[in-house]
Amino acid sequence: MADPELRTLLRRLTLPIYLPAALYASGASAIIPVLPLVGLRLGLTVPQVALLVAVAGLVAVVGPLPTGRLVARIGERAALAAGGVVAAVSVLACLVAVQSGADGPGVWTAVFCAAILLMTLGDLTWDLGRQTYIADEVPLAFRARAMTLFGGVMRVGRIVGPLLGAGVIALFGVASAFVVHLVAVVISLVLILIFVPPAAARQHAPEADGVPARRTRGDVLRPLLLAGVAPLILSAVRTNRDLLLPLLGNHFGHPESLIALVFAGTAVVELAFILPAGVLMDRLGRAVVLVPCLVISGVSYLLAPLAASVVGLWAMGLVFALGNGLGAGIVKTLSADLTPPTNRASWLGVYNSYVGTGSLIGPGLVTVATAAAGVVTASILTGGLSLLGAAWAAWWVPRLIPRRRREVEDAGR
Repeated sequence: MADPELRTLLRRLTLPIYLPAALYASGASAIIPVLPLVGLRLGLTVPQVALLVAVAGLVAVVGPLPTGRLVARIGERAALAAGGVVAAVSVLACLVAVQSGADGPGVWTAVFCAAILLMTLGDLTWDLGRQTYIADEVPLAFRARAMTLFGGVMRVGRIVGPLLGAGVIALFGVASAFVVHLVAVVISLVLILIFVPPAAARQHAPEADGVPARRTRGDVLRPLLLAGVAPLILSAVRTNRDLLLPLLGNHFGHPESLIALVFAGTAVVELAFILPAGVLMDRLGRAVVLVPCLVISGVSYLLAPLAASVVGLWAMGLVFALGNGLGAGIVKTLSADLTPPTNRASWLGVYNSYVGTGSLIGPGLVTVATAAAGVVTASILTGGLSLLGAAWAAWWVPRLIPRRRREVEDAGR
């Protein structure tokens, strides 16, 4: 990232976008491991906790449609502020419910469940506002690097958050994890209110950098739906990693500590690819990253039979980390490529809902496959799905999202 213009741009985005994103991701990740435990403490059964998680997942898939319209109506700055306030209120409600305690289902159980769903909506508004802000502010030539860095700081937060959460829980109890998230939300909200300028005062990127904007609904929908199949499959593949790696570890009798260590080690490997992935996408196009990402991730799932050994489990995790790290930022970069500058937030909502269905399809595949043939078969089927996604991406992405930076430069000569 030696380009002076790029360095200036990234510095301009640090305080309003990147730092709040890292803080928020850290806080959210600090509470994720304890949410099921809090639900059980408040009187929910294991199936009820699973149902709550499923409903929250459904809200996360459907929610971008109305939140996209909201962001388009009120603007990114107001949406970011609203999302932060909703998140703060919901985290505070969780904290109060945890502190109040319960011997069985009651009012605080209902408060906790409602707060989780409200938090999901706040997260969606928060994320969509930032996504729209970057897409509007960053020129096409730097889009992939800016989006990849956005995803990268969130990944850092997801590593720091659980470590910080584990430390404060050990010292002060479960409720302290919610305090960590509440503090992170409040600081992030303050940064946004101070450093995100009103729309009228912002420096918008040139409209599509010389690429004609798509005007009709059909002109937008066709490439979004066709090219969007690949990130949809990638979403399913990524979701299944969090399911299948622990299930395979348990199937082959590996201890929980080893599985956790594999997750931690692979997360570090993924971080190493954040900057190279963005550079490759900006210079060579999106397919040059997306296709290898899906191929390598698919191969990792095909290694499932080898996970019977410690070396095999590590190999599966590290190969996936290589592919997933190479695809850092690709989903959000494609979201900006496939949505027009006009009414972008609404279209981003459509894109996010469409791609987000992968997070439901993936676990659905695992559920059916494990019931019918076992967890190893589920992993192999996921690998096959990923390879099909790679073939789809290799055909459609270069045709619908060509290497536009070079084309724009050639047109300007």
